[in-house]
Amino acid sequence: MENNDIKPSTIMLIAGGAVLFISTFLDWISIDGGEFFGDFGANAWETDAFGLLGIICAVIGLIIGGGVAATQFGNVSMPDKILGFNHDQLHLILGAEALLITFGLFFRGDLGIGLILGLLASIAIVVGAFMDLRAADGGGDAAPTQF
Repeated sequence: MENNDIKPSTIMLIAGGAVLFISTFLDWISIDGGEFFGDFGANAWETDAFGLLGIICAVIGLIIGGGVAATQFGNVSMPDKILGFNHDQLHLILGAEALLITFGLFFRGDLGIGLILGLLASIAIVVGAFMDLRAADGGGDAAPTQF
């Protein structure tokens, strides 16, 4: 594939992975304590606030964004299947995991900008992976069949 032939799903995967990784360094929790206590913020790397969930999101962002960028621009060849899944399926699985983590933390309260960006990046990863998976299946142009 030429570098000029970049699919929109590839852009979504690379940008989503990069934004997901960068979002882990921004505040996922932002609490206004007023004049007396001051403001408090915690990013995803502070394991006291999130356990390993934020670090898992950072690793997912690196794997997806870096892996897709390496195969697209660096002519790196990856194995066809990893643990029995192809790349499109792995991107969808990892993106869905990041989406579940960020969506679950979204309702914790006192949202920070990092968590909002992480949620949006996770959605972009899932949509991009679904677009790739759908294109690999033929785009759904064929008539449905019975089992």
